[in-house]
Amino acid sequence: MQSKKLYSSSVPSYVSIYNSLYLDIINNVYPQGELLPGEIQLSQKYSVSRNTLRQALAILSEDGLIVKSRGKGTIVAKRDEKMIPKHFFNPMTTFCRQPADDVEIQFNYSTPTDIARDRLALNKSEIVLASYSIYRAQSVVVGYSFIQIPVKALETLGIDVSDDESIYELLSTTLYEQTSSQSLHIKLIYANEMESEFLLEPVGKPLILIESILSGADHTPLARCKYYFIPEYYSIQYLMQ
Repeated sequence: MQSKKLYSSSVPSYVSIYNSLYLDIINNVYPQGELLPGEIQLSQKYSVSRNTLRQALAILSEDGLIVKSRGKGTIVAKRDEKMIPKHFFNPMTTFCRQPADDVEIQFNYSTPTDIARDRLALNKSEIVLASYSIYRAQSVVVGYSFIQIPVKALETLGIDVSDDESIYELLSTTLYEQTSSQSLHIKLIYANEMESEFLLEPVGKPLILIESILSGADHTPLARCKYYFIPEYYSIQYLMQ
């Protein structure tokens, strides 16, 4: 017989300050898109210790109501609910809590790694377009992606490989518009030296990694995509049908 135990406990001290801050944010005491007052000012206003305040702020951040911005402070997040597209989309821009208004793309042509060759069903002689894209919101790096696309898929998609603008459109929109299905693998990782360099975050920083294989209407793999998200800048939602 399974043993069951039930314990009562007191309400954590940060719950009251969380509720007060939540109501003030919802009621626009702290307007969307503006800086939240500093910790000293808030702890004095709500008569709580800074440690208790920080616990409440941490949960508000988890709930997507505030966003910490490096060098600026804590910003009240915009609460306009984004409609999750029913078609396929670039998660680096769709899920960002602030508009990812700057993308820096580097790309080259190379032989695929063994794992990419396996997942993209390629032979040893085939070449892929490999790209790194760094995403920024208000000049702050929020994430980056690594995408490998078989050159034969570029021909199918009608991409002019000599035209940089065509490559940019491919990585931003065309690839997703031509996708009919995808497989997803999501996990928590900790930044290694390469990820630290791209994201300007310390080694060991927790990151969300989504790896997906995008496939066309004929089920042929179009791309292997790895998306690295700095968690505090993203709210990730998928509509499964």
